[in-house]
This record gives sequence, C-alpha cells and structure tokens, in this order.
Amino acid sequence: MKIGVYSYFIKNQARIFTALVLTGILSVSSGLTLIKDARAASANLSLETSSDVSKDNTKSNRLPRPVANAVLQDLASREGISTRELKITNYNQQTWSNGCLELPQPDEACTEALVSGWRVVVSNGRENWIYHTDSNGRSLRLASANTPSNQLPTSIKNAVLQAASKRLQQPISQLTIVESQQQTWRNGCLELANPDEFCTQALVPGWRVVVSGRQQTLVYHTNQTGSVVRLNQKPNQSTLTPVTIPVSELPPPLDRDVVFRQISSGGFAGTTYETVLLRNGQLIRVRIGDANDSERSVRRVSVQQVRQFLRSLERYKFTQFRNLSYPAPGGAADYITYTLTSQKNTVQYNDISQNNLPSNLQVVVKAWNQITASAQ
Repeated sequence: MKIGVYSYFIKNQARIFTALVLTGILSVSSGLTLIKDARAASANLSLETSSDVSKDNTKSNRLPRPVANAVLQDLASREGISTRELKITNYNQQTWSNGCLELPQPDEACTEALVSGWRVVVSNGRENWIYHTDSNGRSLRLASANTPSNQLPTSIKNAVLQAASKRLQQPISQLTIVESQQQTWRNGCLELANPDEFCTQALVPGWRVVVSGRQQTLVYHTNQTGSVVRLNQKPNQSTLTPVTIPVSELPPPLDRDVVFRQISSGGFAGTTYETVLLRNGQLIRVRIGDANDSERSVRRVSVQQVRQFLRSLERYKFTQFRNLSYPAPGGAADYITYTLTSQKNTVQYNDISQNNLPSNLQVVVKAWNQITASAQ
C-alpha cells in the first residue's frame, strides 16, 4: 500500500512539473510574440508619420498655380509663343530684400521691405528664363531682362549729376542720364589728361556717363566709385551722343497685335513711310498721307522669325535705349530719320550716322532689316 501511494505521488509530481515547464514555455513564447507585435506596430506608426510629414512638406513647397500661370503667360506674351511650348523646370521659395524683387530698373526707387516669393526657371527646350515673383504672382520680374552688372551705381550717378549741374548751372532735377557704359580706362587720368599732367600707367575700371540738359549734352569719365569724375570736352566723334526725345514728339504706342514699328521720313523726296510687324508675321507698309492707300504692301514672315526677332530685342537690351535720339551731325541734309518702336520703348537714328550707333543698337537695326528683306 505504501509503495502504491509513493508511486502515485512520484507520478503526480512528474505531471505537475511537466505542466509547469509547458506553461513556462508558452508564457515565454507569448511574451516574445507580444514584443514582436509591439515593435512591428511601432515601426508601422513611425513610417506612417514620416510619410505624412513628407507629404505635408511637399505640399507646402509646391509652386502655387497662380504664380505658375502668371510666369508662363508673361513669358508667352514676351516671346510671342504658346504657353504649351513652355515648361517650368525648377522653382524655390525666396525672400527678396526689396519691393523690386531684387531686380530694379534703372533709376527705380524700391521699397525697403522683405518680400516673400519665388524664383522660377522656365524653358522651351532651347533657352531658359529666370523669374522673380512675389508670393501670389501679382508682381513678377524677368531676371534675364535685367542687367545688374550694367546698372550705374548710385554713388557715380550722384557724382556725375552734381558735376553736370555745376557746369551747366542747372538744377539736378532738369538733368537726365541718357547713357552709361562700363569702361576700363588705360591710365589714371581716365584717358582725359590735362596738358603736362602725368598719368599713372595702370588700368582703371570705371564708367562713361552721358548727361543731357536743356540745351547741351555732356560726357563724363569716372572711376569705379565716382570719387574721380572728369569731363570729356572733346568726345570721340565716332561715338554718337544721344539726346532724350521730348514726350510731345514720341509716336503713339503700338496696338496690341503689333510687336514692332518703323517710321522713316526725310530724304530727297521728303516722304514718310510706316512699316509695322504683327505678331502673326504680317509686315504692312504704308505711305503716310497717301489718301488712296495706293502704296500699301502686305507681306509676311514666319511666326518663328517674329519670335527670333523679339528675342533679339531682349538679348541686345533694346530697352536700354529708351526714348533716345541719335541726331545727325550739324550741317547734314537730305538724310532719312528712322524711328523704331517696340511695346516698351522708342529709338530714333538716321541713315548717315547708322554705323556709329552703339553696337547693341546696330545689331537690333540689322535684325529688323533682315526681317523686312526676307518678307514675301
């Protein structure tokens, strides 16, 4: 009997021990499973959160549609092409340092205020254009149309105007800077040595500035800062000195569909012709005063030629000659005066002085002559 009880007790202990071992194994396994599930859940949560943040950042840095539309429409209008031919290839948010979006025009006063906006790059596959805009596209400027390196520094402008005002005995308000060009003078006298003056033989970076008054135009040479200003009393006759066209003598602005106009007048016959280039490639020439319109001619160039010509106006900075006239030499007669007008400005010159025009203006004149010569 004792042996039976003892045997039962031993067997029962073994069963209990086995049960405890199995329970422990199951507990450990469950714990590991819970830990694994918890880690997986944590990883999934982390990935989802990261993805949401990335999406939010992408959305906040996306170029607003009004800005994109404004840039594309402005460039399409400038180039005379469809917006479908243009593509925005890059953009980033900017904070411009002034109200001119850091692209001031000559003599423009800019509000000193920070402006949030965008820098946008547009391409047609061959050329790129860079725009500065405000945050909503209501204000935008084409960077490639602006030439910061050629903008006359304020210190030089002030120094030249003060010198001209003193010499002409006219208030600065009645003087106008009609031309300014960067130069590298060959000596310390800015190539304007006085008699018996010794000049240092060193290259001096500076500016050539033309100032127009009521009855006279002056040409000044300066150094890079405006601390040295010299009057060129015998300006090179091979370089024409322009004068500002009075507002009352400016021709009427162009119609919307006209991109360029030439008015030629004078010569032996004294006749006046008007030639206009339309955006669609039509080239129309009429004689002013022809009551029967008998000399009207209508020819055509390709739209691609029109676009190339408009790009030439931008590339060679036609706007820098805004409302300037390059007059004929004194005593000249029977010459033809040409008045060229774009959507932005007017320039006047004559046939006998054409070869002495500024190089950029000569290129524009040549491009226009090619348009008129190739029309059919």
